[in-house]
Amino acid sequence: MTVIDLAGVSATALLKHKLRSALTLLGIVIGIISVSSITSVVRGIDRYMSSILGSMGSEGFAVSRFGMVTSEEDFLKALKRKEIRPDVIDVIREQCPSVVHVAPFMRTAAGVKSGRLSASDVYIEGTSDEAQYMTEIGLDGGRYFTPVEVSHASAVCIVGADVADKLFAEPDPTGKEIYIKGHRFTVIGSHEKMGTIFGMSRDSFVRIPYTTFEKVFGRTDAEISVRARNAAAVEQAVEEVRGAMRRVRKLSPGQDDDFGIVTSAALMEMWRRISANIFLAMVGVGSISLLVGGIGIMNIMFVSVKERTNEIGIRKAIGATKRHILLQFVTESALLCLVGGALGVMIGVGAAKLLAWRTQVPVAAEWWATAMSLGVAIAVGLFFGIYPAARAASLDPVDALRYGQ
Repeated sequence: MTVIDLAGVSATALLKHKLRSALTLLGIVIGIISVSSITSVVRGIDRYMSSILGSMGSEGFAVSRFGMVTSEEDFLKALKRKEIRPDVIDVIREQCPSVVHVAPFMRTAAGVKSGRLSASDVYIEGTSDEAQYMTEIGLDGGRYFTPVEVSHASAVCIVGADVADKLFAEPDPTGKEIYIKGHRFTVIGSHEKMGTIFGMSRDSFVRIPYTTFEKVFGRTDAEISVRARNAAAVEQAVEEVRGAMRRVRKLSPGQDDDFGIVTSAALMEMWRRISANIFLAMVGVGSISLLVGGIGIMNIMFVSVKERTNEIGIRKAIGATKRHILLQFVTESALLCLVGGALGVMIGVGAAKLLAWRTQVPVAAEWWATAMSLGVAIAVGLFFGIYPAARAASLDPVDALRYGQ
């Protein structure tokens, strides 16, 4: 009997009991949905996080009061630390030879107006002229601040793509004026579109010189963005910046750092640990569903063997071997799980795509994930179908023909 013949006979047997076959599929479908959907979401976020952190560049890292907070205890401890002043960039620039660029970032939210148009909850970022070197994404038009404009606290600004779209009809807002907290600013540049992260826009911001920021909003905590000479010099730059910060903060050799340094590699590693735990948890949930589904398949196959005892006896009487009977029932079990796996993959990927459409969470349907899901489904069918199939193949043909008489 060929593979095609086996598949045809198995499909015919399964279609005789459509409702029973459909109910048996549920456990497999639910398990594969869990695996395929969470794989699509986790892989999508992995790619997105890589692109976001990649925009920082492998040479970039940041110094902040909080650093990489991983627990509530760390957060409460960081709250007690002294704020970081933006003028620490001068010390880092002077004392850290492995650093090529350094810029402070001070942030708050405020409304922005231009004529009758306005944008609310816009991030106002105070920074310096060297901020332009902290990311691979640059300006769409115009220019950045000059050192003179920073030192003189000039009323100039750079607008994000969302702010430019909301406030100006023209594609180039350079030379236009906006108002922040009643202060007039001249737009000298517009930033390239950076997109969203988990549905939140990264383009709703206005950048102004940090000296101007302090005049308008007062002194506040700063995050220091640093760029090393090259990727190989990052570790050396981190140590140089740590030493400079400890001297500025007047920390003795025995004291812990009262600031944090975060690199893009550390952020990516932290995310990978989180995503791996999420993936393992969801695989665990999916495995339970697959186990339940597999047990259901085993039970149904036992019922099927019982119902078709006479059929098995007739097939053996006309020459069917144990191998033929074994293959028939194993094929039925595997085919049932393959159909369930295919349905689970389609529904799981569809659910992930729907989630992406509704929430802007990135997803990526990988071919290997689809192949893995289908492989797992078939493996479940084979594992739980072999024992009932072996029972069917071992039936004595005479006893099988007499069954039920």
